[in-house]
Amino acid sequence: MTDWLPERLPEDLDAERSLLATCCAPGMSDIAREVAFRLSEADFVHPSHKEIYRALVKLLESGLEVGPIMLKNAMDQKALEKIGDLVGIGEVLMSDQVGDPHLLADILIKKRKHRDLIHLGARLARQAAEEESDPEALVEEAGIDLYRIAQGQDRRGLQHIEQVFEETYQELEDRLYGRGASGQRVGFGRLDDLTQGFQPGNLIVLAARPSLGKTSLALNWLWLAARKYSAHAAFFSLEMSREEVRDRLIAAHAQLDLKTVARGHITDAIHEEWIRARNELAQLPIYICDKAAITVREIAALIDKQGSTQGSQLDLVIIDYLQLISSPQDSRASRQTEAVRIGEISRSLKIMAKERNIPVVVLSQLNREIEHRQTGRPQLSDLRDSGAIEQDADMVMFIHKKIVKGMEDDPQYKDRIELLIAKHRNGPTGMVPLAFIPEYTLFREMEPGYDD
Repeated sequence: MTDWLPERLPEDLDAERSLLATCCAPGMSDIAREVAFRLSEADFVHPSHKEIYRALVKLLESGLEVGPIMLKNAMDQKALEKIGDLVGIGEVLMSDQVGDPHLLADILIKKRKHRDLIHLGARLARQAAEEESDPEALVEEAGIDLYRIAQGQDRRGLQHIEQVFEETYQELEDRLYGRGASGQRVGFGRLDDLTQGFQPGNLIVLAARPSLGKTSLALNWLWLAARKYSAHAAFFSLEMSREEVRDRLIAAHAQLDLKTVARGHITDAIHEEWIRARNELAQLPIYICDKAAITVREIAALIDKQGSTQGSQLDLVIIDYLQLISSPQDSRASRQTEAVRIGEISRSLKIMAKERNIPVVVLSQLNREIEHRQTGRPQLSDLRDSGAIEQDADMVMFIHKKIVKGMEDDPQYKDRIELLIAKHRNGPTGMVPLAFIPEYTLFREMEPGYDD
């Protein structure tokens, strides 16, 4: 079955010729660079125009003068035969020129996006009719393709520092005058001061051995970011059900013993407090997904859908946890070692964070080797499955429970936790002392006078 396509796809050959004529005119090299690097071959429909554009870009990249003879020399014989040699080049360059070729570039980009949408729709219809792929996979792929079409190509390129200052002046002024952090704060004062909030576009890794409270700490960040700073925050739970996530959030918010509630030992007072906490949490901009077998592409599609359907972009994304994220069936890494697979996933998460300009926190396990180390203090090499995690992450934090010999059962040390910032690409590393209250799944920062 072939893809259905209309008899004529959206195009504007006059705009293509006029743009090329303008960009190849004498004295237009500077503006030609701006325009040409906004576009791609896919923005041109006529084969001759594609060849001239390719030669134009080659000359501009080499810093050479642009003209009919130079364009001819930049083409191979096959291209020259396709275009009609120097005569064909001349015919295109004799077209009407315009003062601002950026306007023509906007027209070509719009036409190309319409063509892309038609091809996407036709391909999706064919694949659905053939029934060879799962509907969920088709929806996921279509969502990603739609996002790429909407975003277009990022051809921003180099900017003079004065322009950068102008575009980011308000953010810089706010930081200088203490009017807020440059990133998303998560409600832990000393951590927020140390990191200046989780920065947009950053990949943040929170790692620990099992049962040290990774999920609890991440949910505390989610809840406090939404409650204190009205952050739109999403939690992807690959291990726990949404009911378990709900119960942990309520227990932390209301400071109720989670195990007591789970056993059904509920008094009227506890029930009233539980309902109050539930109602208050229901007003917060928190979003939960508990799909177990989920890929980075699916996560990205859900983030994009949230922004388009709810009218508000997410401010914080937390994923629990890295090693449970699935690889697409068509992924080459899915057939490789676990380290290669995890490396591909961590890279995809970093790209997702950067493209959507939001901080992405991903939880991760640590290798067992840490248990054989005398101090038990984690280090970057302990990140499980791949050194790529350390490379891709902008920040790496460890939860470390420091054991003091002879004091294991002393209440003063029992639930003392160190949050170690082992890597911080844009700031200092350090340690934030925490107290963990497991019955409430609640973390609190220790008083400033704490001495480990």
